[in-house]
Amino acid sequence: MMRFIKYIPLLVSLVQAKHVVQDWDITYVTTNRGLNQPPRRGVGVNNKLPIPVVRAELGDTLILNVRNSLDVPTSVHAHGILQHGTNYYDGVPMVNGCGIAPGSNFTYEIPLQQSGTYWLHGHAAEQNFDGLQTPLIITDPNDPYPVDEEYLFAVDDWWPITIKESLAILQQPGGLGTPFVYPPQTLINGVFGNLTKPVTFEPEKTYRIRLVSMMSLPLW
Repeated sequence: MMRFIKYIPLLVSLVQAKHVVQDWDITYVTTNRGLNQPPRRGVGVNNKLPIPVVRAELGDTLILNVRNSLDVPTSVHAHGILQHGTNYYDGVPMVNGCGIAPGSNFTYEIPLQQSGTYWLHGHAAEQNFDGLQTPLIITDPNDPYPVDEEYLFAVDDWWPITIKESLAILQQPGGLGTPFVYPPQTLINGVFGNLTKPVTFEPEKTYRIRLVSMMSLPLW
């Protein structure tokens, strides 16, 4: 009897765990992201940018059904997820799998074995530069640090040129090219930083701040 009792928490967690299903059709999107600049071609999901935040709980399995409607290969990487036993779903082309060919489908099945603030992004041809990215929030139902409220700040940059145009500049002879001749703008939760709504904090309340950098360049 005692041996059975010690397995009850495990059985309960298995019953409570669920599949979080996301259907992603990765598409080209023409947009200026609300900025005062000409629209350009980006990469979004289901013809939308920004991509909605993905939320799940510890112990869930993320089912990501991907359709590649681009004319080049694509992939999705769950940034920060350890992928114990599932490295074939890590989404890094030519390292632990192939990219998803144009016109093809692929399903990622990722057990979420850690809680926290992460992000999903394209890992083929630097497609995150062109918008293929969104936060992945994994909450713990038994959070040891309960809060009254929380705020998410997902910070990324939007350039007036595509990654293809940026690479052409960087690869100029002599190493003198810099994409900063076309400087980017900063977005917070998909909105131009200067247009974001203010946040408020009330006395005697506990807040969690979720901060994730989805910037294109490491120097950020």
